[in-house]
Amino acid sequence: MDRRQFIRLAGFMTASAASPLLLTACGGTDSALVPTESPSPSSSPNPLQYQFPQGVAAGDPRSDSIVLWTRVLPRNVDPIASQGAAMNSTIQLLVTEGDPAGLTGSEGVLTGKVVANVTLAALSEWDHSVRHKLTGLAGNTYYGYQFIVNGSRSMVGRFKTAAAANADLAQLQFAFLSCQDWSIHHWGGFSQLLTEDLDFIVHLGDYIYETIGEDFQTGQVEAQHGALKLPDGAFKAGNSGARYALTLADYRALYKQYRSDPRLQQVHARFAMIAIWDDHEFSDDCWGDATTYDNGTYDPQRGGDNKHETTRRRSANQAWYEFMPADIVFDAKASGFHTVRLYRDFQFGQLMHLVMTDERLYRADHILPEAAVGSSIGSRYLVPSQQLSAVEAQKMAIGKAQGDELALVSILGKTQREWWKSTLKNSKAQWKVWGNEVSLLKMRLDARNLPGVPSALQQDLVLNADQWDGFNAERSDLLQFIRQNQIKNVVAITGDIHSFYAGVAHADYSATPPNTPALIDLVTAGMSSDSFYHYFASAVRDPALASAQALVFSSEAGAEQIAIQMLSVGIAQQAGVSDLSNSSQVSAAVTGAINAKIVPAQAFVATAGLSRSEVNTFNDLLGGQLGQTIAALIANLAATKKSIAAQTLAGFIAQNIAQKVGGGITAAQIPASQVTPFLNPFANPATGAAPVNNPWIRYADTDAQGYAVVKLTPTQMQCTFRKINPLQNGQVPSPVIMKDTQLSIQSGVLEVKVN
Repeated sequence: MDRRQFIRLAGFMTASAASPLLLTACGGTDSALVPTESPSPSSSPNPLQYQFPQGVAAGDPRSDSIVLWTRVLPRNVDPIASQGAAMNSTIQLLVTEGDPAGLTGSEGVLTGKVVANVTLAALSEWDHSVRHKLTGLAGNTYYGYQFIVNGSRSMVGRFKTAAAANADLAQLQFAFLSCQDWSIHHWGGFSQLLTEDLDFIVHLGDYIYETIGEDFQTGQVEAQHGALKLPDGAFKAGNSGARYALTLADYRALYKQYRSDPRLQQVHARFAMIAIWDDHEFSDDCWGDATTYDNGTYDPQRGGDNKHETTRRRSANQAWYEFMPADIVFDAKASGFHTVRLYRDFQFGQLMHLVMTDERLYRADHILPEAAVGSSIGSRYLVPSQQLSAVEAQKMAIGKAQGDELALVSILGKTQREWWKSTLKNSKAQWKVWGNEVSLLKMRLDARNLPGVPSALQQDLVLNADQWDGFNAERSDLLQFIRQNQIKNVVAITGDIHSFYAGVAHADYSATPPNTPALIDLVTAGMSSDSFYHYFASAVRDPALASAQALVFSSEAGAEQIAIQMLSVGIAQQAGVSDLSNSSQVSAAVTGAINAKIVPAQAFVATAGLSRSEVNTFNDLLGGQLGQTIAALIANLAATKKSIAAQTLAGFIAQNIAQKVGGGITAAQIPASQVTPFLNPFANPATGAAPVNNPWIRYADTDAQGYAVVKLTPTQMQCTFRKINPLQNGQVPSPVIMKDTQLSIQSGVLEVKVN
């Protein structure tokens, strides 16, 4: 059999089987090495030169197969624009056994024992990209590959196959990442990825962003990332401002421009990738084929709805399929927008079973439609928990009457949900890892008893209802299934929210105390996308939300203002003022204390020269004791004597503590460590205990870019969050890495430790 022949599959996927006897079988020499110049499909004495402008890629490594990808055009044509059939070519794929090592990422001549020599066609129908599934490979083995046309060579790529499902595997290392916006910050993290010792990479979505010119894309960006172009892109508002991908040509153009980055090309050449999409591969916060650029419509009788763009969704599906080396089938003849099935699973020996889910294509509308509440605020962001639960219950009742209680409140959809349950229940692997796009950790703001917060925010709020918090019933159903079936060592790896988090996901977050742990959720920051902190910091700079700023950020100057307020309230309480909202009574009490020389007048005057640089307090709100950063700022101002207000407040608190202790103890004898908790504006004034909004979150870094690396053994999962440094004068920083955070999970223990 001539192994250069291939089998035509659905879409433009082709397939062939590897053969250790390939060269002999093809009529070649008895040598097991590739000749110095391998034969090419053209015999012309002056062959046309070709380019591989988006590099090469390998994807979906299994124990016996891989999917290999490239895109090829004549060298003298535009590498981004789509070309016609005149640019079609015949292309040769060579695969060799063994790690090509130093050749990887270069255009050198691939040498080694050939296991596949396949002839393929690069056609305009698929934008001159090719994807080929090679089967018959050995498990847990390195291979090299290269594409050749008319003597022009692609860069050399490599991949490692998965270990067979029944194999004993002592160790596995992989990275997971998401959210690589071309138009903001930098991609130095990809250079750092090249230094990692990895078996493969998991990409959790937002590989591209469908928009250009958005507000969140107008900050600093590295010099080597020029402005993106869309051949057809539509304006989001009127005839100006941001534009979005509308056509197949637009989505293709984005992938081609993103993949033109040499660092991303090198990452693809070095590691096989297992990828899933999130929202931006189609449209921000999408569900099915529905977009959320506007609020849509609302009818009390029929509920809310967003704009459905089926043709655009189909185009987004096709472009993802054309440019991502995934072992899936694309069906252009399918009606509607379900032209692909992305959810799939992978086994890596007995050590790990990786389950990848699609959390956009089958998703129901957001529980609270935008048009019903007026905007995305209250629908997807800062959503009242009580209202969310009530409407979810109503939708579940409707779904139950129709045969699926979760149909109208689902992210996965019934078929995928049942597949997920069956796959996890039947898995015999030591570790079950869920490639999950949006966080399972509840992220709430319980502001019902917080002083100084705007009245509109003084309730229990879900910060982001576009993630699993907005689909709590299905989350509970999935996690309860894990608990009921006693499925051990389930860890979700997650992206989307542009922050690092680690914590324990619960089947019932309303239990007091939470006692329904089900799995560990590890959430990576975006590779370059603007941080979750930045979005909220921008929001509270609005004068209407200024009183909520302390929940998101503070500064030396801001902390001093809080100290002045706390000191004023404390003096008013001592003076017997019962209504602390009465500013005139509080002011009168302060004036009295100043006149009586109890406190200096300077303690109520802002200190010139204090720093106004923002200090993140959002981490406290999400994953720690609320207000602890503000307390530390005030304590430092007092200790360094930079603020009379801070010194006076600290002394005032120390005096109160000394009086309660009694026994002749003076304020000067009270340790600063005992004073600091009472410097927290959100703490209980009697005990100093600070509220914790999300006790299940063990680690939070809301202002970050980076990726995560996992080292897995039968007894332990170690995860390193690699946070990267910001841009430096428009250039990629050196060093790239700002900080590593080490986390560990022991087999059989539902807890994550921050080391």
